Amino acid sequence: MLVIGVLLSIFFFYQPEKTSQQELKDIPLLHIKEFTLYELDPLGLSTVMLGNEAFRYTDRYTVDNIDHTDNSKTHISNLKANFGVYKNDKLDLDGNVTFVRDDGLTYETQKAFYYKKKALFVTDTDYVLSQGTNVVRGTYVDHNNLTGKIHSKNVNAKYIIKEAQ
Repeated sequence: MLVIGVLLSIFFFYQPEKTSQQELKDIPLLHIKEFTLYELDPLGLSTVMLGNEAFRYTDRYTVDNIDHTDNSKTHISNLKANFGVYKNDKLDLDGNVTFVRDDGLTYETQKAFYYKKKALFVTDTDYVLSQGTNVVRGTYVDHNNLTGKIHSKNVNAKYIIKEAQ
């Protein structure tokens, strides 16, 4: 009888310990270190991406010390940054960002975006654009790598113009 009384009291008076449940939403599907990724299309090698460490999630890649070369457009472009997120053909770059094109055109900034399909480089932070001895500084730029059109704000330029002979 005593056993039944104890069991009934446990059944009616016992309260389970309340614990918080952690919802795991954003778990990486893949974790790689010191890697080189080659992307091929019907015309051949279109992209090479290197990094120190990367995580692949269901919708994006995050990459430490990203080094991304786009060989799919008229000009070959190389982008480097301390950190990058690659999602939906868009690179979100952060920290010591450099964009170097095969003709010597170079951007330096701290934060930028590169839209791969449009070949559009955009930054809304201070930047330095250089090509040879020509230097342009500004606070915003979007540069279409296909058309060559550049839009910028607060521009300060040092441009060497050769006189016609």
